[in-house]
Amino acid sequence: MYRTNKEELSIEDIQKFIKKHKAESIRYIKLQKYYEGKHDILDLTSRDGQPNNKIVNPYPKYITDMLVGYFVGQPISYTSKEEDGLLEDLQAIFDYSDEQEENLELAKICSIKGKAYELLYRDEDARIRFNEFGPDQMFVIYDMTISPSIKFAIRYYDVGEGNDKITYAEVYDKEVCMLYKGKDSDLSLEQITPHTFKDVPVVEYVNNKEEQGDFEQVITLIDAYNKAQSNTLNDMDQFTDAYLILVNMAGTDSGRIEDLKRDRVMLLDEDGDAKWLIKEINDAWVENYKDRVRRDIHKFSYTPDMQDESFGNNLSGVSIRYKILAMEQIRSNKERKFKKGLQRRIELICNSLSLEKNIDLFTNINIKFANTLPQNIYELSQTIKNLSPYLSSETLLNQLPFVENAKEELEKKKAEDEEITSSYDFTNIDNAGGDTDAKEE
Repeated sequence: MYRTNKEELSIEDIQKFIKKHKAESIRYIKLQKYYEGKHDILDLTSRDGQPNNKIVNPYPKYITDMLVGYFVGQPISYTSKEEDGLLEDLQAIFDYSDEQEENLELAKICSIKGKAYELLYRDEDARIRFNEFGPDQMFVIYDMTISPSIKFAIRYYDVGEGNDKITYAEVYDKEVCMLYKGKDSDLSLEQITPHTFKDVPVVEYVNNKEEQGDFEQVITLIDAYNKAQSNTLNDMDQFTDAYLILVNMAGTDSGRIEDLKRDRVMLLDEDGDAKWLIKEINDAWVENYKDRVRRDIHKFSYTPDMQDESFGNNLSGVSIRYKILAMEQIRSNKERKFKKGLQRRIELICNSLSLEKNIDLFTNINIKFANTLPQNIYELSQTIKNLSPYLSSETLLNQLPFVENAKEELEKKKAEDEEITSSYDFTNIDNAGGDTDAKEE
């Protein structure tokens, strides 16, 4: 965490922070490469005359995609405690910036690199938008208080190559964005642009308190598994390229060997013999070792092996929940951290909207996450039916995984009921009732 007690950053301060951040970004680059399948085993030097296969098992991608899909595979939904129109305004902004896709990318960056950033801004049409950035592209600087808050944010990038490379740095504080430009870290202020968010318009999302990626702690296990698989294939190649030993056949020349390969027939003397020289391999030991490493990868990354035989088709929902209990704990921890970022996003948006209209407390907005675990909808519907005398319709509808916005769904249902009611002709019913009464008289 970068911290400062300065109210303004000098050019020297900016250059110092950028230099320090570049040195630390090597870690983020390595994690991104592992996700893309570019593991360290590919950098091993070849062995002269020996098989040197380099197998990459994409466990980092499996772990990240599994956890991210379970975490935000279902869209995050929002509800409001008040009928003040704020939720509708927020939803319009979310739709404009494709909020569901943004959340997915933020969760993915957090899973790979441990944290992610989001920049809020107004586009050329003065509409509020937000966009994600990796921790190797942007960083924030906190103040020195007991409960640190973001004081500055810096985004930097290079344009061009070689002698033509120019560095740009955008420095955000609570009022303006300052654009710096220069070569070889010799920056100069180019432009100052005010913003409307009344705070640093950057949100930091963290994967966990340690800011570690989901597969970061099992990289050495993944390397070990890659090496074991590669060595197994190397041994197979060596077996294919085994040496032929001819016993008591010293007179065999290259011509006879060519005839042997062509005719596939060998004539041996009484005391002669022929056999292959191969490397003795303990197959059971090797496979047990690889199985143990593979199980450790899943255990310490908290991701289940979905191809395991224990995941059968006849498992109940409760049984599945027990098997993925560790992954559910990780999802819960992610949810708490991610929710904090979403609340700051909403707060910044409300800060900017307050310039145009009166905004009530943004804390009236509730954020709901949903996992992608298969659920028994019939069983859930029976539970909702049993609870209906005690809970509101909106709360009950929020329990259904396929309902994204319970309030909107209730409004649709109300409009539908009114339309059905209006289609009935109650005038004819009243007249019929009056005729009946007249006949009785």
